[in-house]
Amino acid sequence: MTMRPNFTKKKRLLVLGIFFWVGILILGRPASLFSRATIDIDSPTAKKISIAVPDLINLGSGESALGGTLSQLLTRDLDYTGFFQTVDPKAFLGKDEEKNPDFRAWGLTGAELLVKGNYQTTGSGFQADFRLYDVQQGRLLLGKQYSGGAGDHKKMVHRFADEILFLLTGEYGFFQTQIAFVSTTSGKKEIYLADFDGSNFNRLTHHNSISLSPRWSPKGQEIAYTSYKDGNPSLYLLRLPGGPSQRISNRPGLNISPAWFPGGESLAVALSQPGGNSEIYQISRDGNILQRLTHGAAIDVSPAWSPDGKQMAFVSNRSGNPQIYIMQMATKEARRVTFQGNYNVNPVWSPKGDRIAYASMSGNRFDIYTLAVKNGEAQRLTFGGNNESPDFSPDGRMIIFSSTRHGKSALYVMNLSGANQRRITFLNGEQFSPSWGPKKSEN
Repeated sequence: MTMRPNFTKKKRLLVLGIFFWVGILILGRPASLFSRATIDIDSPTAKKISIAVPDLINLGSGESALGGTLSQLLTRDLDYTGFFQTVDPKAFLGKDEEKNPDFRAWGLTGAELLVKGNYQTTGSGFQADFRLYDVQQGRLLLGKQYSGGAGDHKKMVHRFADEILFLLTGEYGFFQTQIAFVSTTSGKKEIYLADFDGSNFNRLTHHNSISLSPRWSPKGQEIAYTSYKDGNPSLYLLRLPGGPSQRISNRPGLNISPAWFPGGESLAVALSQPGGNSEIYQISRDGNILQRLTHGAAIDVSPAWSPDGKQMAFVSNRSGNPQIYIMQMATKEARRVTFQGNYNVNPVWSPKGDRIAYASMSGNRFDIYTLAVKNGEAQRLTFGGNNESPDFSPDGRMIIFSSTRHGKSALYVMNLSGANQRRITFLNGEQFSPSWGPKKSEN
């Protein structure tokens, strides 16, 4: 699939800059609401931007209903962020020129942003053209044209959604990412793969056994996990796409809780050597022990590296109950960071490095919390059911987790503030232990 911008990035930034400064000089505020300087997507009090996404226009002879499908896909993508409020299609005031929108009419719908576009099929190929407008200013903000195979239309929508976020925030989103997770759909605990929204799921392992704790490598080329397929809980690497599993650690006892070092050249794992308790080790990609990281009579598990690799969060019962600690890798000194609750587990570090998400038991159930690394402030994000195994999206703005709030365990996502919680898996069996894959390199 290829992409051709309708105008250069330099021109786009120049135009946006002109809008911004002219607005300040004339009105004392930005002329456009959509300068990056005015947008804080992570704020729980941020005002949602109203956006209209009418059906794309079919320029060819292919399926005419696809225009509505493309519109719905883009609307759904943007809705996941919790940042946009889509205009109800019932408010649309009729058709207007595809390349010359009636901005006054669109403004009457309450839309601040407008997406227009077209598509056409060419034999076995497919082409789509998307444009984003500032309704208030009647200006084109972004234009992208994509071409690819007949089945690539969903990828094109995801890419344009990413471009919208990049334009408004300076960062690409998560629309082109995937998730790995455990599901009992087959009757056994196996590793599955799906798009970020739970669609296009497929089974990765066929061990007919217990497979647990999938973890993406930093470049998204491998998944580390634990499986009991040979009796002992051993550590495996699965090459993507469709590669075989390679066993890299089958030491007697536990080989669990893999966590990739940020560069991908090694992993932290929890091993229980014969006659000993569970300790955390750093091992190479082929399973050789590089160093032991924890020592003592306590049980130490669930390592999680900081984005720069200078710190490692982990779970230990050295104080009596499972709590989360942070180790400084330079000194190997560890300090306890959770003091609220008697049972805190499943730590995962935000890609931005400022927060740790984890599961904390309150009463007889778990909820997801985040902890500010700088000051230790904890924030509860979930209520109802058991909520466990959080993981951050690669941009750090979303959290995926498992929950039993509607009965069986399924996967849910939410914003960093805990807002906009929604279920994304509706498979047979239960789904849990999610791992959010890295961003695609292609944009």
